[in-house]
Amino acid sequence: MNYNRFLPFVALLAVYVIGGYAIDIMDIDAAQYANIGREMSDNNNFLEVQYRGEDYYLDKPPLLFWLTALIFKLFGAYNFTYRLVPILSTLFGLYAIYRFCKLYYSEQVAYIAALVMGSCQAFFLMNHDVRCDTLLTNCVTVSVWMLAEYLKPHLQSRKWKWLIGAFGFMGLGMLAKGPIAVIVVGAAFFVDFALKRDWKQIFRWEWLVGILATGVVLIPYCIGVYRQYGDEGLYFFFWKQSFGRITGESEWSNSPGLLFQTQNFLWSFLPWVLVFALALFARIREIVKNGFKIASSDEAISLGGFVLPFAALSTAQYQLPHYTFVVFPLAAVLTARYLEQCMADYKSAGSWVGITNPDQHAKRSIPFAVPRVALVVTSCVMVLVVLILSVWAFPLQSIVLWMVFGLLTFLIFRLYSKKRPPFSQMVFAPFLTAIAANLMLNAHFYPSLLPYQTGSQLGQKIMREQAVPLDRFYKFDVLPAAEYQIFHDALDFYTRHTTPVVRRATQIDSLAQNSDVWLFTEKKGLAALQQQNLQADTLWQHDRFHVTGLTLPFLNPATRLQETSKQYLVRVKKLSK
Repeated sequence: MNYNRFLPFVALLAVYVIGGYAIDIMDIDAAQYANIGREMSDNNNFLEVQYRGEDYYLDKPPLLFWLTALIFKLFGAYNFTYRLVPILSTLFGLYAIYRFCKLYYSEQVAYIAALVMGSCQAFFLMNHDVRCDTLLTNCVTVSVWMLAEYLKPHLQSRKWKWLIGAFGFMGLGMLAKGPIAVIVVGAAFFVDFALKRDWKQIFRWEWLVGILATGVVLIPYCIGVYRQYGDEGLYFFFWKQSFGRITGESEWSNSPGLLFQTQNFLWSFLPWVLVFALALFARIREIVKNGFKIASSDEAISLGGFVLPFAALSTAQYQLPHYTFVVFPLAAVLTARYLEQCMADYKSAGSWVGITNPDQHAKRSIPFAVPRVALVVTSCVMVLVVLILSVWAFPLQSIVLWMVFGLLTFLIFRLYSKKRPPFSQMVFAPFLTAIAANLMLNAHFYPSLLPYQTGSQLGQKIMREQAVPLDRFYKFDVLPAAEYQIFHDALDFYTRHTTPVVRRATQIDSLAQNSDVWLFTEKKGLAALQQQNLQADTLWQHDRFHVTGLTLPFLNPATRLQETSKQYLVRVKKLSK
């Protein structure tokens, strides 16, 4: 066994782990989910999901919360423990996409697909800014692999373990983020059956056994959600949560436009995005040329599983960039298939071992040169962006990190040399670009950004100094809750405490009757305290910015403070009698 083949995955894991340790958990979603898991761990109530002690959190199914609560019980609530299971699930997802590709393609395609999947920008993001999508994506990937194992025609006997496993992981995908798991897997295999004209597969009786397996996985959550919300909860989970955003039944709407997901794909599938566009065009053209038919030994699972869900999600009335991450492993398969074909054509012309036929070389080098140029362009863009962030936005002081990044950048452009083998140019060079860029992001950029997240900074300060009694600590927020100026979750996670919220200055009077009160507030809250003639001492102030909503003026050091707002830790003295 060539153990060197594992080194790229060791590098991937290292960058994931650095992000898991070095980056504070970010508001809003990741910190909220970590807090729900913390609450669940504390109160041992696993069937009924609560948020800040209330039974009103229906928006997401509980798989991430259950796993987070379990890990917190075993190892404590920390940055890395929250991300541990999602990172492990990603390793399993990479293995699953590798095994899936081996059913239809060469060992090399399988290897490339795993590298592409793990190194696209979305996967680095998903493994430190952990939301439900990390578990959803990897559960769907495993489900696709196992169902393909069960259906592969060359197998002498179909083993029930693959069917049960496929539908079991489909159920886990639903527990991660709802019916979108079924939509992706169903779309993938429906297109495959249709292009093979294998309609009998749709009506297999074995699907009933699979549906039963999915149902068994869903039973605990269905019991809990029914106890909390009755029929409305079940309706929300099975229909409104996912399909309602497409039909318009859901009240959530941000009018994103049809091209919103396409625009976000341009950065989230870096450094492979331009090559993927070529791969998708080539695959669709091939199928059209063949009269919308494929051979029984071929697969259209990756095409159907990417195109149909991506198109459907692009029509939803409420969208966020991470909604389409679930189909990125299938995009990796299409990309790997295309890259191997380009390299095979190039090698067959003798282009990298010496030109034997100039006419053939010129003809065959074009399909290789175009994706190579696309990869060089994306690598240059990524390196340039990282340099701008590390020199201009947040200057990097670490000589060691600069040396590592410089060495990796040197290796990247050496690998792109035309004297290098095609695999080095088309796979290792862009892969190493992703490693270098995200090493800098995870080890420097995000740790430099997170000090502007007041909740995590204040929470860690309180726990470190032990100067604020948590039973006398409140959030004082006079702004409407929808304005999101004082986030609850990062503060609560790092203090390991659900901090009560006070919204009127008159309430502070009664709270301060017997002893001092400590408040976390912002500028308007501080003004309200002064108007109430309370004796309030500002113990700490902080420049706050919503770190998941980056803007160019904030990144610019000259205008950064204009984009921030002040938040305070205030001590209100005990009222004299």
